[in-house]
Parts: sequence; C-alpha cells; structure tokens
Amino acid sequence: MNKVSKKLSVLLIMALLLAVLAGCGGGGGETPEGEEPVADPVTFSLSHFMSNQHPLHTNVLVPFADAVNEQTEGRVTINVYPSNELGPPPTTVDSVVSGAFEMGFVLAAYTPGRFPLTSILEFPFMFETALQGNLVAADMRDDLQKYEYSDMKLLWVGGTDIAKIFINKEVSDVAGLAGLKLRSPGLLYNELYAKLGATELSLPVSDLYDALDRGIVDGSLMSPSALVSFKLSEVTDNIIDLDVYMNPLIFVMNNDAWAKVSADDQQVMEDLLAEFPAVIGAQYDAEFEHGVAFGKEQGINFITFSAEEEAKFHAITDPLKEKWIADMDAKGLAGTEMYEKALQYIEAH
Repeated sequence: MNKVSKKLSVLLIMALLLAVLAGCGGGGGETPEGEEPVADPVTFSLSHFMSNQHPLHTNVLVPFADAVNEQTEGRVTINVYPSNELGPPPTTVDSVVSGAFEMGFVLAAYTPGRFPLTSILEFPFMFETALQGNLVAADMRDDLQKYEYSDMKLLWVGGTDIAKIFINKEVSDVAGLAGLKLRSPGLLYNELYAKLGATELSLPVSDLYDALDRGIVDGSLMSPSALVSFKLSEVTDNIIDLDVYMNPLIFVMNNDAWAKVSADDQQVMEDLLAEFPAVIGAQYDAEFEHGVAFGKEQGINFITFSAEEEAKFHAITDPLKEKWIADMDAKGLAGTEMYEKALQYIEAH
C-alpha cells in the first residue's frame, strides 16, 4: 500500500469512528422521533420606567419574573431593570423591536401616534375603575396584536388607576384652566388642552416631579397613586376631583426572543400573564384609594366642580370620542370596530 492509500484509509477510519460516536449520543444526536426538541435556556432583559419601590415592580413584575424562572425550571430567566436603567421611556418600544433588550413595560403614550387604536383605552370617562379598564383591555389584546403590534409580541395591555387633574393653581371652573401649562399624557389630550385654552407639554412621568417643582408645568392629568409612587404629593397643591381617564400601559417583547421560548414555556408565561388584568387592576384601584387618602392627609386641596361646570367639561371631552372614531376610519383603521367592541366589553365588566 502506498503512502497516499494509507492516509486515505486512516481518514476513512476516523470518519467512521466519528459517525459511530455521533450515533451513540456523543455529539448530541437528533431528537428521538415523537419528542419535542429541548429548547436552549434563554435570558431576557425587561426594562420599565418605574422605580424599584413602585408597587408594579415589587408586586407584579419581579414576582412574574421569579415565577417564570421557577415554573420553566430555569429554562427562561428574566432580569428586571427599573428606573429607565436600560434607556429612556420614549425609546423602549424601538429597543424591544430592534432587540437591544427583549422586553419592555411602558406607557403607550411615550411613543405618540404609534399605537392609535390602543389610545381608545384612554378615552375620557371611559372606565369607572382600573379593574374594569384592565379587564376590557385584556379582551381587546388579540385585536390590538393583529392591528398594531405585528412587529412585536404584545404580552399584556392594560392601564393605570383613573386619573384626576393635578394642578398648582386654584381654579373653580373650566374657564380657569385656560392659559395654564399642563403636561399631556397623549395626543388625545393635546386636543382637549387646546379646547380648554391650555398649553400642552409632553414629558415622561418620571420627569414630572421636577417640572412641577420648578414651575415648568402648572399641572397634569395624573393618577392619584402617583402622589405616593412618584412622590408627587410633595409638589402638588390642588387636585380637580374629576375621574377623567385611564392611562394605557403595554408589556411588549421582541418577536425573535419570543420564538426562542419553547411552546410549553410560552404557555407558562401566557398563563401567568392571564393573571395580570385582575391583579394589576385591583392593585391600581387600591393605590387610587390610598393615593386620595394620602393626598388629603398631606393637605392637598381637592376641588369639586359644580354640576354645571362638570357638564361643561363633558361637553368638551365627549366629542373627542366621535372625532377619534372618524379620524381612525378615515385612515383605514378599525376605529368603529374597536370602539363598538370596547363598549361590549365594558358592558360585560
């Protein structure tokens, strides 16, 4: 046998040995027929804008991450980053879509105009409680996923406690709001402020304390829970006692990251997320009551409009719903469909 033949024989023997070892499982092998492939363990980063003392961080998001890790037996790990640690709120959605981090929990209004149909959840005087609003939002999740969140996974959609009007001017009527600088929670309320004769300013809730303290804004539509969770009781003098709206929150995930989770573990996460509407709704309603009581203890003046002035406020806000529906339909979006569904779900809850 010449030298070339000997070399070829050695290579052939080595190849056969490697094939035998692979078949015996030495190289991992293929998944046996009839069994699901075992997904690799994954670790995700979850970014949100609230502090590490906020009730949603301590009572909802961290327990969710812990439960996912436990129930998937360590196959899915979620690290929770509060206080805008991974980036400012207006960039959260883009960061999730791009994969800069995998999960984001944020106010939908931080990306103005991106989720127009989601803004139906912030219609004036739409909901009576946060629990009702969160249950309705849960019923609308699949439609919203289809219409507005195709480039990401909508894990959950809901909202805050019902907002009142925080204001550092003493007013007794609707006309008293004219000329004031008010933080706006979204595009719909930009229109409301314009009709009131007020000037809107857009800024994250995490910046509102400083803006109120320095007089950059005179007030804001804001949930009473923020008197405690964002310490706004320290910089708020008055609250107009109108329960105006719920501020929509969204919990989104990168599509590719979601696809890395096995079907069984996806179901674990979905089952845990199914508890969010009732848990978060009840949490915010409790925070609402606590915030109102705390505000009164701190000497904040709660201003009650007369029935006549409240009717004037409604006369300004109510037409905004019809305008929104017309605007959505004109753009080829499902405005009428989503509004009618929302009314059905409200009736059910």
